Amino acid sequence: MNWKTIFNPFERFDEKYLLLTGILAVFISIAVGYWTGTTFTSIYKISPVENPSFQIIAITTLLSFMAGIVILFILGKILNRKTRIIDIVNTVLISQLVLILFQCIGKISYIRLAGKNVIKYESNPSGAFPYLDFLIMISMTFISITTLIYSITLFYNGFKTATNIKKWQHIVLFCIVSLVTTLICQIIINKII
Repeated sequence: MNWKTIFNPFERFDEKYLLLTGILAVFISIAVGYWTGTTFTSIYKISPVENPSFQIIAITTLLSFMAGIVILFILGKILNRKTRIIDIVNTVLISQLVLILFQCIGKISYIRLAGKNVIKYESNPSGAFPYLDFLIMISMTFISITTLIYSITLFYNGFKTATNIKKWQHIVLFCIVSLVTTLICQIIINKII
């Protein structure tokens, strides 16, 4: 396994294996969401749920992934008529797999406490600076940004592999459509929860 495989598994692994992994990721994200009281309100957006029920978390997570799949499939067909649905499904599901980490982070009480301690110190800077808490916050920020960049890289590489896009105009269109889809999906699903 090399760096190319890590950042673009869509070229290396069989689509059925990727699909199975993606479906497993959906089940894990729903289960973890129920455990943490969070749900995907769009791709790249995890929101807390006030009164979490398994049904609400499952429906909103599935709707957010389905919206991404449908919109990307339509865009993929516009850009390349040979685009296959399985490749788009794999793109969305595999790119969201690593974001399950974000759902779990919120459940770790010490991380939340570290953030509260730093904020408390900023509002009233008396006593010793909470170095350990600050280091934890910086480390979590670095891990979060790295994870998000990796997920976006998987999302882009998966779509690029599925549609064989090369023109910069297609790449810009992909970015715009992805951003708009994410925002609209968040607005609609937040009204459900």
